[in-house]
Amino acid sequence: MSFLRKPLRSGLFASLALLAVTLTLPVVAQDKSLYERLGGYDAISAVVDDFAAKLFADPIVGKRFFGMSDDSRQGFRQKNKNLVCRVTGGPCKVISRSAAVTHGGLGIKASEFNIVVQHLVDTLNKFGVPEKEHEELLTIIGSLRPDIVEVEDQ
Repeated sequence: MSFLRKPLRSGLFASLALLAVTLTLPVVAQDKSLYERLGGYDAISAVVDDFAAKLFADPIVGKRFFGMSDDSRQGFRQKNKNLVCRVTGGPCKVISRSAAVTHGGLGIKASEFNIVVQHLVDTLNKFGVPEKEHEELLTIIGSLRPDIVEVEDQ
């Protein structure tokens, strides 16, 4: 049994030494998540509501929402709030299907996707979202393009 004591002591000593060094290092504040930097759920909710209103009213992409009841439009808003919350590091659960499944077979054109992105840009500008957060969110949304666009018309 004495042969176990030396390695255990050495391992314990090494662990304590590492802990002591770690505790003496300066504490570095971790960056906040994009979710936090955007202002959390309430801010995301306001942005999505404004953005969705622009989509519903748009003369081109608004046609995609023709015939949706008020309840369906509210569901659309809620799913998008949860999605943005989740992909930016927030605590929300995604309650919708993947972008590929949701948009598959709709024949969405690149020009329509660009209109949607422009409405998002306009909304982010309206709410004064800082450039860094603006770009991070657009990068996330842009990553969905291959799952949404089926027709390259531009």
